[in-house]
Amino acid sequence: MKDYALQSLGTTQHPNLWISLFSLNTVSAAEIAKYTVGTGQPTVDSSGNATGFGDFGGIKDSSIQIEDYKDNTYSAKIMLVRDPMRLKVAVTNQIGKVGQTVSEMVRDNNAVAGVNGGSFQDVGWHGTGGDPLGTTMHDGKYYATSENSNVIGITSSGSLISGKYSVKELQDMGVKEALSFGPILVKDGQGLVRGNGGWGNAPRTAIGQKADGTIILIVTDGRFVHGPENLGATLHDIQDLMLKYGAVTAVNLDGGSSTTMVYNGKLVNEPSDVLGERKIATSFIVMPE
Repeated sequence: MKDYALQSLGTTQHPNLWISLFSLNTVSAAEIAKYTVGTGQPTVDSSGNATGFGDFGGIKDSSIQIEDYKDNTYSAKIMLVRDPMRLKVAVTNQIGKVGQTVSEMVRDNNAVAGVNGGSFQDVGWHGTGGDPLGTTMHDGKYYATSENSNVIGITSSGSLISGKYSVKELQDMGVKEALSFGPILVKDGQGLVRGNGGWGNAPRTAIGQKADGTIILIVTDGRFVHGPENLGATLHDIQDLMLKYGAVTAVNLDGGSSTTMVYNGKLVNEPSDVLGERKIATSFIVMPE
């Protein structure tokens, strides 16, 4: 139990602080260093980019399904969006100042559903989430750019792509919606995570795509929000769940207290933040049919 708990705390934004407080000085500095895995690189074999090119522009099925899944250390909500062309990136309307919750972004963009998205600046531990990091794009407009961060985007034909792309490469693929996070979990239908992934157990959010174009959005609980059995999911857990649902491409999004899913104006999951939904910089939203 100590091992699981310290791994979970190691995935927070300030692992040294939380592990020290949790352990009440009973854990050595060496052990703290061992468990602060959230600040290190995930253990995945993610060489190259994950791009499942296809033309999904003619899909007429507008269905959205939400399913439940229960495992030993977490439970999950899985949203299946049949038409990938409905997926967009939402950016906080007070960029540079303060973020918005997923519910607010869904409402302000007249969307029907959404999950939290990518990286953001959290200055002074205030949870403001006002500055998106990495490459961030909506409707072809760049809010941030980075040649080094992992980009998750939707092409003009509805394909989910992920990897390190230049601005020109994104333009050439017709990408107009993109944000940054990672790692890539599934590439060409094959799982890439080694071991448990190296980031411990935590609430997680991920996005994937099936061969027929269906978008898979997954959120899991964690940090004991629903009791002692809700420790959280590892990257390997999310990879396996994506493969179970037929993902040919899947990528990890921001997790922890940011993990949120909204549908038809209501929270689908229970965020781990004691204050409820966290203010964040970006989200993936699903527009009306």
